[in-house]
Amino acid sequence: MGGDMEKDKTEKLALIDVGSNTIRTVVYGLRGGRARKLYSERDYAGLIAYVRDGRLTEEGVARLCATLAHMKRFCALCRCERVTAFSTASLRGVTNRAEAVEAVRRLTGLEILPLSAEEEMACDCAALLRAGLKGGFAFDLGGGSCQVFRFCEEGLREGASLPFGCLTLGEHFVRRGLFPDREEARGMRRYVRGTLEEYLPGFAGVRPSVLHAMGGTARAVAKVLRATGQAEQDGECLCVPREALRQMLRDARKCEGKMVATLRRVIPGRMSTLLPGVLAMEAIARHLGCETIEVTPTGVREGFLWTRLLPTAAPSTAN
Repeated sequence: MGGDMEKDKTEKLALIDVGSNTIRTVVYGLRGGRARKLYSERDYAGLIAYVRDGRLTEEGVARLCATLAHMKRFCALCRCERVTAFSTASLRGVTNRAEAVEAVRRLTGLEILPLSAEEEMACDCAALLRAGLKGGFAFDLGGGSCQVFRFCEEGLREGASLPFGCLTLGEHFVRRGLFPDREEARGMRRYVRGTLEEYLPGFAGVRPSVLHAMGGTARAVAKVLRATGQAEQDGECLCVPREALRQMLRDARKCEGKMVATLRRVIPGRMSTLLPGVLAMEAIARHLGCETIEVTPTGVREGFLWTRLLPTAAPSTAN
């Protein structure tokens, strides 16, 4: 009987994803060989805004430590037996990454595992495969980078980590208002298109029937479009026509006040980063020659969970 009770016990595991724009903690319940999402907490820390001359500033390190201390308290309240933290583009390119990671360890007791671009893409790919997809083209748009890749049942085939994200695009191009104006949008598109041509020339015009989108930005865009009746639910995914992205950009230019009200109601934390994300998503779809984007609820956290921590556990749904 004691053995049966041990099998039925739910273990709680927390995964902290340190991103360029958002730091998010997801608590999973592990029971009977399955992983199920229980709770989550997020903070729009915007770490990439604290990078100066390739270094994370002292203020940025302090923000990182304070946010992770909060996340650790959240994990304690959730009675988590295990807490694991990893970082993506947020710390990948900073020259003082080792010092930042050590400061976190010293002040919070948490160890951050930095993922390389290749490791992040591998986690993205694993998440899609564990969600039941057989192959295709996908992208994961974050705050500071964007992974675009092709995958099959055997795993990652080819791809690249592109040096832009919704946060960096907004910071570099949007100067005169909350949303990019026509000239700023044109510059943003040229940059994204040029980067895709440089890093992934072989992806131009491949015309997949659907393009799989991952990450908080894509999910936020789909959430707004669903709220306005322009995205359709397909199982656990949301199907977004490329034309809906173009229309969203036109609507923002035509009536900024109405768009602000919509974003404030649906996704207030992503007010300034959403439209650059929409531009990037539309440009990626255009480069590949795809008219339909399928936004999946799974992502790098689930890929990390299933490949690094729980390779034998059954999939769970993310959001």
